[in-house]
Amino acid sequence: MQNTEQIVFKRAAKRHSHQQHGGAWKVAFADFMIALMALFLVLWLMQVVDQKERKAIVAYVNSASVFDEGAGNPFDTANSLSPIDFGGEAADLSSHNAAMTIKSFFDGNGDGPERDALIPGSFETQEQLAILASVVEETAKQVSAQGNISVDVTPQGLRIILQDDFKQNMFHRGSANLTPFFEDVLLSIAPIFKQISNSLIISGHTDATPFKRQFSNRSNWELSSSRANVARQTLIAGGMPSNRVLQVAAMAERALLNKQSPNASENRRIELFILTTPAASVVDALFGTGNPDNIIDKAYEKARFNQPVPRSDYINHSVTQPKEIQPVVSNL
Repeated sequence: MQNTEQIVFKRAAKRHSHQQHGGAWKVAFADFMIALMALFLVLWLMQVVDQKERKAIVAYVNSASVFDEGAGNPFDTANSLSPIDFGGEAADLSSHNAAMTIKSFFDGNGDGPERDALIPGSFETQEQLAILASVVEETAKQVSAQGNISVDVTPQGLRIILQDDFKQNMFHRGSANLTPFFEDVLLSIAPIFKQISNSLIISGHTDATPFKRQFSNRSNWELSSSRANVARQTLIAGGMPSNRVLQVAAMAERALLNKQSPNASENRRIELFILTTPAASVVDALFGTGNPDNIIDKAYEKARFNQPVPRSDYINHSVTQPKEIQPVVSNL
């Protein structure tokens, strides 16, 4: 019997030899992220600082060293409001509020194209009012209130509208309590009125939503009056001279901005009207302030003086006038 051997083929599974990965890729990725953060930091600095501040930063970095304890660390944000300490009041947390931050832009001497070029005085022409409007708009950007402040130049002056939107309410509904956001907005624009001598009218406006009589006896007239007066008080607290205000008016819902939607948020607003001198004189004449320089009174007196007088009235007037008493001169 022939012995046959059974041949068995054993196939060994192929094993792929994997290289042992280390942590070198983590170091490379960390270096990449640090470089990316540095790029964003440089781009941010170029956006928020002007030419003078850039030169100051370059000079500081070139002269300072992180190994020099006396030079300080420019990236120490423990006592600074910004990632880089520029020195001065920027590191003093107690000196920062909305009014103080914006006030620093209006202490210039009138030289240069920046906002400190707002020369104190009366703004009368359309060109001057346009410059003033640009200052107000730039101030609104500083407090992120571009959507809540609109400025219009009119022949009578500058109209500044502060109004609600779908994100921010100027007052709590049905009350004259100012919200913190709009309080900062009013405090930020208050220093502007220190630079101008124009008179100001503050008017309060509401939407057409009436008060429910079962809950309150008030109306939109009282509400708009209270809100306008709160705006006046806030502006004065922010640095506006109190004598700038010529009139505080309540308009209720009589002057809607959006007449198609009387209950819209843009109808709830405060308007600041900066008057030119002729427009302020007209308001003075309408309300009879008793000013001796009133142009209406002068015109009335001049017209009455130029009226024709009958001869008989002139004779009677002359007869009734007492004769002038001559002084007695004594020879003693």
